[in-house]
Amino acid sequence: MRVPGARNISMKRLQAADKLLGFLACLLFQPLRWMRRGREAEPRDLERVLLVKFWGIGSLQLLSPAVRVLRARHPRARLVLLTLAENGEFARGLAIFDEVLELDLCSGRRILGWTRLMARLARLVAQLRSSRFDAVFDFEFFTRFSALLSLLTGARWTSGFEAPQVWRGGFHTRAVPFNRYWHVARNFRALAGDGGGEIAPEELVPFRFGEQERERIAKLLSERGLPAGVPLVVLNPNAGGLSLERRWPRERFAELARALVEQDGTPVVLVGSPAEREYVAGLAAELRLERGWLVNLAGELSIAELCALLARAGALVSNDSGPMHIGAALGTPTLGLFGPETPVMYAPIGRRTSALWRPPVCSPCINVHDNKVANCVRGHPECLTNLSVEEVHEELRLLLWDGVLHVLPARKSGLTQVLA
Repeated sequence: MRVPGARNISMKRLQAADKLLGFLACLLFQPLRWMRRGREAEPRDLERVLLVKFWGIGSLQLLSPAVRVLRARHPRARLVLLTLAENGEFARGLAIFDEVLELDLCSGRRILGWTRLMARLARLVAQLRSSRFDAVFDFEFFTRFSALLSLLTGARWTSGFEAPQVWRGGFHTRAVPFNRYWHVARNFRALAGDGGGEIAPEELVPFRFGEQERERIAKLLSERGLPAGVPLVVLNPNAGGLSLERRWPRERFAELARALVEQDGTPVVLVGSPAEREYVAGLAAELRLERGWLVNLAGELSIAELCALLARAGALVSNDSGPMHIGAALGTPTLGLFGPETPVMYAPIGRRTSALWRPPVCSPCINVHDNKVANCVRGHPECLTNLSVEEVHEELRLLLWDGVLHVLPARKSGLTQVLA
């Protein structure tokens, strides 16, 4: 139960706690590691399996190929996901887990907040131990907390990522090297037991929304001047709280939106979470486009409604973030914009996707080994400002129209354009 007026402990504080307190906790619990009789080979008779992935709906989307592998290797096993409460709805909508357990980080401020969180974690550990899991697959990259939690479940076999530069206590029975030259989805699949080749689009499982969400989106768009059947482009100018440095400059998103409307006669829909509502509203205010050309739905949609919108869209332009991966998995033509993080590991996977990245020598500066903490040595995101509006616009046109000549009929103001 959430405490009235409470809020999530900030990501930076959690990262600092994992780095310092997590290291001390890993030292403290070394005796448990020594007492446990580990087995290198993965047991074949698994019945209850815990999958741990706390942060990022995009990461949960990229986890779906690994879950397919686990289903094939352990058809009798009950797969239980442990994730953050904010991701629960999306995890259930994927319909690939038998059960979803949630950890709520909304605990209040200062000492009282941390005390409540510790009490919640103690109850979670007790719940996990009583479930008697046969195995744990820790899909978090290099957090010490998830490695320690894997040990405390009491499972006889656990698996997680390892890297020489990050010590996680050595708690996992099977440690899998993380390959920074592989896509994250491929690393997840390797942890599940099948490295294989590159991830194919059909390996991803898209979110399952219903007719109710489809009708809700149609109604919202119609009320704001966009009737059914009109092609539209969804713009996601956000990047989530984990790393705001991944955002392409807001004024460039505004220029792109204006170019789509004025040059291509294509209406634009803006999206974002409730926490991103104010940022997106500032973008919409810069544009001042006529009704029916720009619709701002930031903060108004559930995750299921967002998926219904993305499935309805002619194309999606997004910073490196969760909606980019969700849209690609749904089959939406998706253009991902990258700067401090590399598309080698995070490019959208889909049948019609593209990623733009024009890095200076210092990029990428965000990596999974350092909790994705950005370190911009230049003081400004040159890696993102290298991407011009014209370049993004042309790449989007190729996705939106498959590079074929189209004459766009005027819907307003006599706009008629020919695209090459």
